[in-house]
Amino acid sequence: MPRPEVVSATPTLFRDDGALDEAANTALLTRLHGRVDGVFVAGTTGEFPALDRAERRLLTGLALDVFGAAHTIVHVGAASTREAVALTADALAAGATRLAVLTPYYLPADAEAVGRHFAAVAEAAGDADLYGYLFPDRTGVTVSPAEFAETGLRGGKLSGAAAAELTAFRAAAPDARFWSGADTDLAAVARAGGAGIVSGLSSAFPEPFTDLAAAVGTKDEDAAQARADEVLAALGGTVAGIKEALRQLGVGNGVLRMPASAPDPERIAALTGG
Repeated sequence: MPRPEVVSATPTLFRDDGALDEAANTALLTRLHGRVDGVFVAGTTGEFPALDRAERRLLTGLALDVFGAAHTIVHVGAASTREAVALTADALAAGATRLAVLTPYYLPADAEAVGRHFAAVAEAAGDADLYGYLFPDRTGVTVSPAEFAETGLRGGKLSGAAAAELTAFRAAAPDARFWSGADTDLAAVARAGGAGIVSGLSSAFPEPFTDLAAAVGTKDEDAAQARADEVLAALGGTVAGIKEALRQLGVGNGVLRMPASAPDPERIAALTGG
């Protein structure tokens, strides 16, 4: 069994006035470099619906500068196909070679509509690796394993209800690579033949997840799993929790652009020592 990957889904860090904080985002990426296998930028954890196109270009450039193209996955998803294609062009122009595209969202979209959306982005992506991003709990759009296989994409990030179907996606598209957005399910993902996890929690606490990746199938797996579970319990699996943990660790100020439930600082402090 190959060691599963831990790709950090990075939050986007803002200044007190809500403007994007270039220095803090660079500090976060630098902190993660050498500690995880790669980064996934401008995704759900990155509050992408609250970012404008120029900000997404900036985040892409920062990630590529620190991690390089081979270890950076740039999310180019948007509600409209036109915007997703434009974001794809921006990412390619910056030097990205690995992209992820969320399904359309908000308006109902059947398999044919999703297929058209993915096909347009794939055409714009050219030779770049393009992965689908399925998160039916948030988008309201469900793509079955068989429907996904018809897209011809090179893999996918499966979050929410889609993550529970990893085995079915692997069976339907055996040549594709799939990552789970369920951070603490890494061991099960590895056993099911998944590539690894795209993990928001690891952007604050990398080692509990990389240690778990290394421990899968060994006598240390249970202890490593317990440490990863402890991170999930403290941070609640939320962007707010991740940002609060980073704030306590001296990276960023915890500010979100998107309204969200407040985390429990005292519970997080038990992990950070803050």
